[in-house]
Amino acid sequence: MMVERSILNQILDLVGNSSKDIHLLGGYFDNVYEIPSEHPIVVKIFNREVDLEEQIISELAWTIYLHEHGVDVAIPIVIKETSYIQHLTDTLFFVAYKKLKGNHVDIHSEVWKEPLFNQWGRAMGAMHSLSKQYKGECKRPVWHEHKIIHMNMDQFDPFIKSKWKNYLHELHSMLQSKDTYGIIHGDLHHHNFLYESGNLTVIDFGDSEYHWYAYDIAIAIYHASQTVKDLDKRRKFAYKFFKSFMEGYLVENSDIKEIVNDIDFFINYRHLYSYVYHSQFLEISKINEQQLQYLDNMRRSIIDQDSYLGIALV
Repeated sequence: MMVERSILNQILDLVGNSSKDIHLLGGYFDNVYEIPSEHPIVVKIFNREVDLEEQIISELAWTIYLHEHGVDVAIPIVIKETSYIQHLTDTLFFVAYKKLKGNHVDIHSEVWKEPLFNQWGRAMGAMHSLSKQYKGECKRPVWHEHKIIHMNMDQFDPFIKSKWKNYLHELHSMLQSKDTYGIIHGDLHHHNFLYESGNLTVIDFGDSEYHWYAYDIAIAIYHASQTVKDLDKRRKFAYKFFKSFMEGYLVENSDIKEIVNDIDFFINYRHLYSYVYHSQFLEISKINEQQLQYLDNMRRSIIDQDSYLGIALV
């Protein structure tokens, strides 16, 4: 998303910052900015053609609920005592957040070990437990409403197209219960929490939706395991991560009997989903050779390997 300077200046005026200092932090669509000051603010810019305003409102309502019930999450701030949502143009709007303490975890640091994985699992377990009680009027989307589920797959390899179809058939046939299905974060990898002095704060709930809890757990395992390139070491790491993560998860949500058996299925589904998602939404003309190679390696692994890890965790 290319944001014009005039739009950024409009944001600065709305938040009452006269310094005109604002810089890009990132985000999948380059839509997250920081306004440095004595009390720094992070703003996330949305395009109404992509992100429906009612869905953003439901995301904010969910995160506020989690915060009110003791989960350490990023919550929005009201601008000019009016609303969490601030309109910029007919299509653009933004939400502001107080910048949180903490940093993204360096996977090469001493922090990247079992106590962190345990805390990560505990945060997810708490969110899943609260999901069972949530009665918010603003409903999060349901997994099968995502546009990726309904897109044309003709551009993909026939094997991948067939495999995608089989996964969706399996998902549509899976049973749902209050212990297995509810609101998940949907993208809780290590870039979507901040960590400092033992405190873990969950951020970026844009992919939160109604889905199976096992999928949320599988996402964490999948992305953590991706940090290990050697296949044998990756398998050992996955076991270690899974054990520590689930020990923490169980502290907050003990009803896992019906969840754990689906985790291996969802790890493999996440691998395919990630390939399909990036292939569909990345602008191929704007990505570099390394990114193209990464996508091709994903494609080959989906075709050549029966499972992403090559082992079953459960």
